[in-house]
Amino acid sequence: MQLTGDQRAILNGERGPYLATCMRWLVEWGEVMGARRLVRCDNTHALLPVPNLMARGASRQTIDTYIGGLREACSHHTAPGCYCTVHTAFVTLDDLRVPENDPEQVRLQRELSDMAAAAGFIPTFTCAPYLVGNVPLRGEICAWTESSAVVYANSILGARTTRHGNESAIAASLLGLVPEFGVLLDENRKGTLRIEVSAALTCPTDWGALGYFAGRLAGLGIPVFNGAGRPSQDDAKQLCAALATSGGVTMCHVVGVTPEAPTLAAAFQDDVPGEFVPFTADTLRDTYASLRKHTGDEVDSVILGCPHASIREIAEIAALIKGKRVAPGVRLWVDTARATKGGADAMGYTAAIEEAGGRILCDTCPTNLRIAARRIVTHGFKQAHYARGMVGAEVIVARTEACIRAAVAGRWTGDE
Repeated sequence: MQLTGDQRAILNGERGPYLATCMRWLVEWGEVMGARRLVRCDNTHALLPVPNLMARGASRQTIDTYIGGLREACSHHTAPGCYCTVHTAFVTLDDLRVPENDPEQVRLQRELSDMAAAAGFIPTFTCAPYLVGNVPLRGEICAWTESSAVVYANSILGARTTRHGNESAIAASLLGLVPEFGVLLDENRKGTLRIEVSAALTCPTDWGALGYFAGRLAGLGIPVFNGAGRPSQDDAKQLCAALATSGGVTMCHVVGVTPEAPTLAAAFQDDVPGEFVPFTADTLRDTYASLRKHTGDEVDSVILGCPHASIREIAEIAALIKGKRVAPGVRLWVDTARATKGGADAMGYTAAIEEAGGRILCDTCPTNLRIAARRIVTHGFKQAHYARGMVGAEVIVARTEACIRAAVAGRWTGDE
């Protein structure tokens, strides 16, 4: 890679051993990916979580080394001018008395949160940073860790970020640099798969179905959706989350919506393929069915807010649940960022949900916490996909209204 004099000096240790390690991470990653240089990055979304149950079976030495590395990262200040937010944790800082929210892990997460804030990170603890103020402009170079947010930044906002892991996002935050490769380059943002949408997409979960279907086909490619119409912010959130769940998608083009895809031709950089994959009403129905594998109808968990709920979604949930009561033995979780919950508190939405027996959960989600569940109903394809393996639950994916009906009835009652 072609490094500047200042970059090489950091690599050689002139700003200390830890920043030299960060530079080495970026340089070695860039060399593997064929990058020729490092470029300025002024927006990051980094992962700074204590391990919680994710580290079950790990040795004490491994955990101590991991926590020590995060403390070391937070002892350095973020790069000047770099806007750095923080991804979800594996615990909540709220008083949640379940075994999975271990008090010692919460104490460590509070300590890291305070250190991160002093270092220049904004401890948002959310998987949807664009809902709490981190909204990069078109063409802005970012380093984001959360896969669904990566797709959203590239596809909806027109910003540019590759998929980042823990180390690279921390390094980018402290150095303000990333290796230039992949979708940071114009030529690598060209569509690779044409999907013609004829199904009527009437809610965010329908858009999630479209993403889940397309991700499996696209793999690491860039699907282009023609005929889908204009999604709402919540529609787009579900689309991007599902794309990054069933496949390794980094971006998509929604024709007429993605800033660089005003037309089908522009999405494919004037090389439109004649062949396409249809997404019909039957495809929509079949995609829902693929994540409805359950041996009974009784449910014990209803999870809404994956990715984290917007204030509009919380308002809708509050309106649907008002005057009703969650069935005995059912947990209704509404996951969101702490900043969003602050608005919900002030607007009365939190009170309406809690009076019905639900709970707004900040900083994380039940699946990240590994809260035990037997059968889950959710409106998120991402949640439905991962909950099966992470908590071993059966799942039913459905529109929000059907999820609320299941929470009140204590069982799956169908779509209508």
